[in-house]
Amino acid sequence: MNKGIYGWIKSGLIDSKNIQKSLELAGERPTSDSWLQFIKQTMVLLGLLSLAVGVVFFFAFNWNDMGREVKFLTLQVLLLAIFLLYLFKRFSEWVGQAVLLAGVLVLGALLALFGQTYQTGADPWQLFATWALLITPLVVFCRSEVLWVLLACLLNTALVLYIQVNNRVFGILFSSHQWPWVFLLLDGLLLLVLETISGKVGQLFNAIKLKHRWAAQILGVTVFYVLGVMGVQAIFSGDDHYGVNLMLYVIGMAGCFAYYRFIEKDLLLLTAWASSIIFFVMALLANTVFNDFDAGGLLLMSISLIGMSTFAIGWIKKTHEVFRLGERT
Repeated sequence: MNKGIYGWIKSGLIDSKNIQKSLELAGERPTSDSWLQFIKQTMVLLGLLSLAVGVVFFFAFNWNDMGREVKFLTLQVLLLAIFLLYLFKRFSEWVGQAVLLAGVLVLGALLALFGQTYQTGADPWQLFATWALLITPLVVFCRSEVLWVLLACLLNTALVLYIQVNNRVFGILFSSHQWPWVFLLLDGLLLLVLETISGKVGQLFNAIKLKHRWAAQILGVTVFYVLGVMGVQAIFSGDDHYGVNLMLYVIGMAGCFAYYRFIEKDLLLLTAWASSIIFFVMALLANTVFNDFDAGGLLLMSISLIGMSTFAIGWIKKTHEVFRLGERT
C-alpha cells in the first residue's frame, strides 16, 4: 500500500538528512529555483504596481500646476503605451498579467480624472461600477487571475459605496440585516464563474479557461467570510429576522464542504471552511454557555479553541493524505 511521502517519513524509510530533498522531489516543498522564480515575479508585480500608483500620486501632487489637456494627454498616452506593449511584446504569463494590471489601474485613474475635471455629479460607487464594466471584456478574454481578483474588488467596493447612498437593489428595499445577502449573491456568483472556468468543468470553456485556481480560492475565502458574518449576526442579534441568515449560513457551508471535499478537492478552501466553523462555534459558545466572560468562561473558551483547532489540523492532515493518495491511484 502506498502511504505517500509523509507515511514513508513517519515509518523511517527516508533518512532524516534527505527529508527536505524528498519533500521537494515529491512537490510538497518549494525548491530553491521555485523560490527564485516567486521572488522575480513578486518584484515585477510590485514594480509595475508602483508605476501605476506613482502616476496617481504624480497627478495628485501636481494637480494645480498642470493644464486639463496635459493631464488627459499624459494618462491617455501612458495607457495606450501599456496596452501596445502588452500586445506586441512577448512576455511570460506572470509579467503579462502584471502589465495588464498596471494598464487597468491607469484606466481607473483616467476615469477618476474625467469625473473630477468635468464634475459629472456621479456618486463614488458609479466610478467603480463603470471601471468594473469597462474592464470586464479584458478580464474574461485575457484569462488573467489578477484581473479577476481586481474585478471582484471593484464590484464589492461599488456595492459598499452604493449602500451608503441607497438601500435598494433593483427596486427591492433591503434592511441592514439583509445586505449580507446581496454580498453573498455577488461573491457567490463570481465564485461560481471562476470555478466554472478554472475547475474541472473549465475544459468546456477553453477560450476563457484560467490556468490556475488562486483567483477562485480568494473568492472562496471571501464567500466564507460573508457566510461567517451572517452566522455571527444570527447568533448575537437575538432577532427572529436573522433566522434566514443562519439558514443561509448552514446551507452555504454544507454546500461548500461537499463541493471542495468531494468534487474540486481544494485543501486551502477546506482549511478556510474549518476556520469559519471554529469561528462560528466560538461565537455560539460565547453567546450561550460562556456569556458572562469571567475568568472561568475565558479559560473554557481557550480550551475549546485549542481542542477544535487541534481536531481541525488533524482532519486537514488526514484529508491531505487522502487527496494525495487519490491523485496517485
